[in-house]
Amino acid sequence: MWNFLVKILRPNNGVSILCVSNNFVELQAYEFSEKIRVNSLYKFVRVEKSNSNGTEGSVLDLITHVILQDTDGTLYQIEPNPNGLKFAKKEITYKEYNKLQNKETFTAFSAFFIIIGFFSIGMVSFTKLF
Repeated sequence: MWNFLVKILRPNNGVSILCVSNNFVELQAYEFSEKIRVNSLYKFVRVEKSNSNGTEGSVLDLITHVILQDTDGTLYQIEPNPNGLKFAKKEITYKEYNKLQNKETFTAFSAFFIIIGFFSIGMVSFTKLF
């Protein structure tokens, strides 16, 4: 779980710190890996996890990949997401799965850089205005 610190101002000007637990990403990865395990037309081999240290020294396991095997013995490494579930159900091929993953990655990076560009243009315009 990820912990975020939230400051809460009290009427007497005291500040207390509240830890808010947010495990949305871990929960979503776990749910998709379970859906893949249950609905897969391939043999479910294992899940791969990445370990990261929590803020309080606890170790968090995030499922990063699901390993599937076809009847020929070929291993496929997929991510626990909707595209991985489509591949596990044999709705798409592995080549189509990779294309979808690359397209989504490109779209995410493009959106990030467009947002950064707009903020940069806005900051430059704002500084020239004042």
